[in-house]
Amino acid sequence: MNNADSASQSVQTMYAERFATDLTDNRAEQKELTAQIERLRDRLEQLRTDETWLTGMQAALPGETAPPRPRRAPRTGRKPAETDAPAGTAVPGPRPAGRAKARPSRARTSVKKAVPTAAAPLHQLIRALMPLGEPRLVREVHADLAKAHPERGTSVQVVRNTLETLVKRGVVGKGIQKGTAMYTATAPAASEGDEAPAAG
Repeated sequence: MNNADSASQSVQTMYAERFATDLTDNRAEQKELTAQIERLRDRLEQLRTDETWLTGMQAALPGETAPPRPRRAPRTGRKPAETDAPAGTAVPGPRPAGRAKARPSRARTSVKKAVPTAAAPLHQLIRALMPLGEPRLVREVHADLAKAHPERGTSVQVVRNTLETLVKRGVVGKGIQKGTAMYTATAPAASEGDEAPAAG
């Protein structure tokens, strides 16, 4: 009986440990996916805000027609009065132009600063964050990217794929330390500017 009890306890302990490990992995993956979803939501909201601003600026240009504006107006709630009037005479036209020009000084500069970063290929952003000759884990590179460019909702897997592409191009070296892949920048960040890895 003692042997049976001890065997039963051993099996229970083994399953308890396995379940605990699986549960920890499950929660960790949930946390990571939740963070990715939040980043994507933030990025989508930013894109909608930029779209609204750009639409207003486009409508303010001479010779532009008003049709694009009614679609975007419900999101911001700023232009319902303006969208009702354009069907009449051309008199209401100059009014939005005056308003749009009152604010762009700040918005325009912020967009100009944000565009190069948002439009830059992912491989350039990643390479710029990697000090020359310093081995980095994929998660470290991903964390640096999320901190430096929160507008890019990029997953760890996408960062890994981009790094692998840079390895193939000889821009980044790859080594295994204690069973973990480490990536090291082997060329100056500006040298791969003309290349465009598919993963980025």
